[in-house]
Amino acid sequence: MKNLVENIEKKVSKLIQLYQSAQKQKEEILTENNKLRSDLSEKNESIKKLEEKIKLLRITKSVSTQDDERNKDSRQKINEYVREIDKCIALLNK
Repeated sequence: MKNLVENIEKKVSKLIQLYQSAQKQKEEILTENNKLRSDLSEKNESIKKLEEKIKLLRITKSVSTQDDERNKDSRQKINEYVREIDKCIALLNK
């Protein structure tokens, strides 16, 4: 009878250890999952910003003029728009 109780206690103890190990592993996986989701979100945001810059570069090239002064003014104006868009995106992310 004593042996039977000791065997049950050992098995329950082992089950508790396995459960705790599984819980710890679950927490680690959840933490990694959250980190990966965060990284993915950052990468998507970076992609959006780069796509906007590509659009602006295409617009800048299509607006090119023979007058260097007008070309410089156009680029400055576009850069101002980019900064304003970046500020808006930063505010939206908060």
